[in-house]
Amino acid sequence: MNEFTNIQRRIDQAVKSDKSLRTALTTTLAVHKPRIFDKGLDANGSKIGSYSTKPISIAKSKQARNTGKTYFAGGYSAYKSAVGKNPGYVNLRNTDQMMMDYGIVQSGSSYGFGFQNDDNHDKSQWMEEKYGKDIFSLSEKEIDVLADVLIAELDKQLSGIATVSKSAA
Repeated sequence: MNEFTNIQRRIDQAVKSDKSLRTALTTTLAVHKPRIFDKGLDANGSKIGSYSTKPISIAKSKQARNTGKTYFAGGYSAYKSAVGKNPGYVNLRNTDQMMMDYGIVQSGSSYGFGFQNDDNHDKSQWMEEKYGKDIFSLSEKEIDVLADVLIAELDKQLSGIATVSKSAA
């Protein structure tokens, strides 16, 4: 096989390989997931929302942690404080189930971010509708991270090809 054909084959393999994409997605997830579940920010960098202060009753069986009461005069905000999960803004972490389930998902040969559990996916859609925000889409910063890592990973693979072809010449 001549050197040009060998280089072309290796370039095709580098581009078709999902290793670079998986590396870029993993790196991006390390920025994307905390934005949503720790900082409580939507894709535009705004707060997802604030918890209601309208009085509410929550059955003990429905509480993330037993608070010893079912009526919260300060609303859902007071309930979140009672269970130790009120940072002062919505962060979608009542039971942490959504956060733990959110990650890289594969469908056929495609990858993306999402949930393994359909109920968590449904909750995510409901939250976006409820708050009228684009929460789970990538922010501009996250898109830049994805692109930068993907380019760097592909560059690494292609640099190896150029080095091999120079030494063969």
